[in-house]
Amino acid sequence: MYAAPHGAARGVGSISVRKGSEGRGGARARWGADAESLAVVGYVGPARVLDAALQGDSLFLVIRRYGTGVSGTLSGEEGIDGRLLRFVGTPWDFSAAWVRRALEHAAVRESGDGWILEGSLDAYRFTLGLTPRGEARSLSIRRAGAARDLIEMRYGPERNYTAGRIPSWIEWSFSGSVVTLKVEDHAPADPSKIRYGTRVEAGWTILSLDEPGGRSLVRWLLGLSEGGTER
Repeated sequence: MYAAPHGAARGVGSISVRKGSEGRGGARARWGADAESLAVVGYVGPARVLDAALQGDSLFLVIRRYGTGVSGTLSGEEGIDGRLLRFVGTPWDFSAAWVRRALEHAAVRESGDGWILEGSLDAYRFTLGLTPRGEARSLSIRRAGAARDLIEMRYGPERNYTAGRIPSWIEWSFSGSVVTLKVEDHAPADPSKIRYGTRVEAGWTILSLDEPGGRSLVRWLLGLSEGGTER
């Protein structure tokens, strides 16, 4: 697992999205990550369609096509906190101290040709599946006491990149949506060159996370309003 402490990193990959009967879509993504911060830019063809930045619990996200976004501090009322959202955004990165502590205290049992780790990530429960070599195979996260998972992730075979060895693809399943990222590049980055946020253009509507509408938009964008994973 990619659990050793490391510096800032950047990546490039292709994304495919499918959501039930609503069809499929695709995009390309570039991201930069450093400690508790993550910045993501999405493209469809040459058009830049999404900007998202997370720094601790501070979130900025805008969908350029609609000129709509949110900005503010995540309070937990959106269905997820900033620390967990950061981890879920790059789920191959187990290097955060709170994640490493959770793994160290997890219950371990054999499962067929691998291992299962079960434990707590603050207010959430996790189940992590490992291959016999200790590589991540699957990860599910649910709120403590909830009947079903908040999100499930599957990991492809690991591959060597400039910034280290991580899965070659990752699949997220939540609220009937399945998002797959194929990692093309993963390299060290200069933290000072990672841009968090973008210039707000005239005509955009940026909702505050202090308002119910802003919190509802985050829940909708993250698929949290439907309450769990469904296939």
